Amino acid sequence: MSWFEGKVGEVVAGDNTVATARFSKNGSLIMGNGQGYYYEATSRGKIFSLVLAAWTTTINAGNIVAAAAAATTQFALWNPVGSGKFLSLIKFAVWPISGTAPIPPVTHSALTTAPSIASVALTPIQCNNVGMASSSVARCMSSAAGAALTGGSALVYIRAADLYITAGTAANLQGGKATEYIDGDIVLPPGTGWVPTWVAAGSTFLGGYSVTWEEVTIP
Repeated sequence: MSWFEGKVGEVVAGDNTVATARFSKNGSLIMGNGQGYYYEATSRGKIFSLVLAAWTTTINAGNIVAAAAAATTQFALWNPVGSGKFLSLIKFAVWPISGTAPIPPVTHSALTTAPSIASVALTPIQCNNVGMASSSVARCMSSAAGAALTGGSALVYIRAADLYITAGTAANLQGGKATEYIDGDIVLPPGTGWVPTWVAAGSTFLGGYSVTWEEVTIP
């Protein structure tokens, strides 16, 4: 008879070492996450976030479904050609501040050609989620008033976001679901990008955005 052996208790191992399986005190094989769900990728410096605390004009044309190429846009993320990485979107959030939101709610759209400009981040928080260093290969637009995505393609609709934001004033929308766990079902290869979009600008509608992504090395 052969036995499957392992260790009871915490396993601490470095890279390039052989670790044993881990068991509970009653002999059960432990299969759960050892840490938080995103800990491994975050601790290795692969997770990044970008925030626009508030846009200060109504939703720009570049953040509306089927926006034309190089439209003025307040929030976007793209993967430059030759980056050597996939950008895997993990989380997306949007929050109402004032005015009346359009209906239906926010959607995900793609840039099939990435903009040719460098990052335009006038009022951003952009960081690696461990150590807060900004070392992402990604480029971004994070501008309260908006700026042109020069060189970028017209937008292509991907799908609706899983967010509960219906038509109504910001005061009535407080407490609605504002964060979507994308969990990698939208991935940006080099030379493409992502833009959150709406079907219309709403009525003097102001809000903010946040996106979190993982950078995965292309084999």
